[in-house]
Amino acid sequence: MEYIHKAQLNIIWKGFNMKQSLDLTISERKLVFAMTLSSILPLLDSSIVNVILPAISNDINASYAYIQWAVTIYMLACAAGILLSLYVHKNFGLKKAWIGSIFVFLAGSIMVGFSYNLVSLILFRCLQGFGAGILIPITQSIIATHFAKQRLKPVMALIAIPSVFAPALGPIFGAILSEQLNWRIAFFINIPLALLAFFFGRTTIPETKTSKYNMNIYVFMTFLIALILFFISIKNITTEHFFGTSNIIMLVFAIGLMMVSLITNNKSDNKLIDLSAFNCYQYSLAIIMGFLTSLIFFGFMIFFPLIQAINENISITYIGMLLALQGVGAWLARKFIYKSLREINSFLIIGIGLIISAISILIIQVGGNASEIIGFTVRGSGLGVATIAVLSSPFEFCEKNQIKDTSAITRVIQQIGGAFGSVLSGILINLTLDQIISVNCAYQIMFFLSLVFGIIAVIAYIFSYRVNTKS
Repeated sequence: MEYIHKAQLNIIWKGFNMKQSLDLTISERKLVFAMTLSSILPLLDSSIVNVILPAISNDINASYAYIQWAVTIYMLACAAGILLSLYVHKNFGLKKAWIGSIFVFLAGSIMVGFSYNLVSLILFRCLQGFGAGILIPITQSIIATHFAKQRLKPVMALIAIPSVFAPALGPIFGAILSEQLNWRIAFFINIPLALLAFFFGRTTIPETKTSKYNMNIYVFMTFLIALILFFISIKNITTEHFFGTSNIIMLVFAIGLMMVSLITNNKSDNKLIDLSAFNCYQYSLAIIMGFLTSLIFFGFMIFFPLIQAINENISITYIGMLLALQGVGAWLARKFIYKSLREINSFLIIGIGLIISAISILIIQVGGNASEIIGFTVRGSGLGVATIAVLSSPFEFCEKNQIKDTSAITRVIQQIGGAFGSVLSGILINLTLDQIISVNCAYQIMFFLSLVFGIIAVIAYIFSYRVNTKS
């Protein structure tokens, strides 16, 4: 899933057929190359990690039921980095912010490669995710700042094309490295890419003025602590500890702290993020659908490699190929199908996409090479159109002065939804390992959730259509 906002969404489709030639200086070409690399790094890393989780689990002797925390904590840290990015941007300037974030990401990658147990893996993935969270919006800001409006779209198209293919190539690349060499190489590969980006970016990124930006640290910390405590408490949902007094207290405290952070933010003159757009019910529905789509997208992406590793002696390269086919299916759907759907209501597109992804789970569950290949291609096509609609729909219902905050909100919700998805996969894996549910039952739960989320989107479309008709 790409970290792009509405203004950039339609650019991707024109990427291969652009007639407008770019007149870039040598310095600008270096800048575009550096920004392309820094855009690809987080996407490539995320797509690689999903497929090599079983190899990591076996090497560091971590249970399949808990290895998903390497993904969960990365996404939570990424959400924190996104919220902090404006503070870093304003107080240090774009150049220092970009260099700092890419080296934090690089340091995290190197340390993940040297992880020796689950705790070290989670801590280093946290550092890596934090760097990625700051890097993503900073990269976009650099591009928007340097290139004038008339050149911004073709430049974004140039950068977006590799970003679309990274999720497709990443799983195969990671699987081959893991199976033929070692899973740690998959993280060390970030070293030359990050250094190459730094080499071309350090002299070409424009210097920007800094200003004193007072971030609401209280709201930021309470929100982050609440999220962490909430995820720690729900991880025990499959055990008797979930209903223990200490866990219930933690869960209630986390929810209460979250409410306090949101109320304080809304009442404060120095808001961490403007949430006024949520007063529009359609906007709220769009954000909710973004959360649910990310949940089921990342949930199954993590669930499938782990459940296969538990039950079959299956090649990691084969799993990588299947996940890559999902990326190919997404690109094909966006390239050839989404154009004809753009006039349709976003909620209906999301609903259709999620229902298609639900059907694909049933196809994959049948097993066998043919059904798995077809299933992942179909799943990619469904989620391909759904994720584009999810990313663009909130911007249809917000005011012009709310676009900046909406861009941050959609990214943060994407990460939080993905974190929930990784916890969901961990819960299903744990239930399967404990023989509380069968593998087929776990697949059916994934199918049912995707189907329900799709139906919710269709209901949102019907509700939205009726209200618009009455008005």
